[in-house]
Amino acid sequence: MTDATPVTFRIIGGDGQEYGPVDLATLQEWIRQRRVAAPTKVWDSRTGNWQPAVQIPELAQALGIAPLPPAVIPPLSFAVPRTNTLAVWSLSLAVFGLNCCGCLSVPAIILGAISLSQINTRGEGGRGLAIAGIAIGIFSLVLSLLLGLFWTVFRCRVEGLGT
Repeated sequence: MTDATPVTFRIIGGDGQEYGPVDLATLQEWIRQRRVAAPTKVWDSRTGNWQPAVQIPELAQALGIAPLPPAVIPPLSFAVPRTNTLAVWSLSLAVFGLNCCGCLSVPAIILGAISLSQINTRGEGGRGLAIAGIAIGIFSLVLSLLLGLFWTVFRCRVEGLGT
């Protein structure tokens, strides 16, 4: 709009009917008569939009309140939950247990189970780490037991053949 074009307003009244176009002075008079309130929908020729009267600075002043700031949508937060420390330890012990003949497998399984419980109650991250720690720990433990069993059987056979 140019400066020479007069500013006009329209309102949606309490009866749902549209009134106007009117000038600012008429609208301010309607505010004094309580025909227009802060939430009344007003069309402003400058913006071409309908908005509550309180959001138009001249009308907010006539209403005796500060204009509302435009609605701002807060940015979305993609906060990553804290990773459970015991889940990390469980996986670490399980992997090292593979190299140590399974001696660290039992602590890895126990820590993995405790961390799953904590993850469920606290809402922490690390569920996959805990499950991997338990799975690798069980695999390492079973592998160690089988190798120990085979070693024992082999030694018994070798010693039995020597006599």
